[in-house]
Amino acid sequence: MRMLQRIAQDLRAGWATLRQGAADAANRALEESELVQLRLRARKLDEQVNHLYEDIGELALARHDKGQTVERFMKDAEMTQLLSRLQRLREARAKLEAEINDVQSET
Repeated sequence: MRMLQRIAQDLRAGWATLRQGAADAANRALEESELVQLRLRARKLDEQVNHLYEDIGELALARHDKGQTVERFMKDAEMTQLLSRLQRLREARAKLEAEINDVQSET
């Protein structure tokens, strides 16, 4: 009878270990999927930033070709709008980077 009690106890301990391992694996998978989603959002923000840089550069060249001074076209409404959008995207990217670092530090 003592042998059966030891086997039953070992089985219970084994199941508990298995459940804990499965829970740990599930948590790790959730963290990894969150990281992938955050990195995807960061990549999309980077693409938007790159497109804004292109737009700003094209606008600056067009204004320069027309003979406008740098001071004048930097005060232009369209240029200030593009620059403010760029600043907002940079801030959003910084927040996203902080979230990524938080998720990575939890692991």
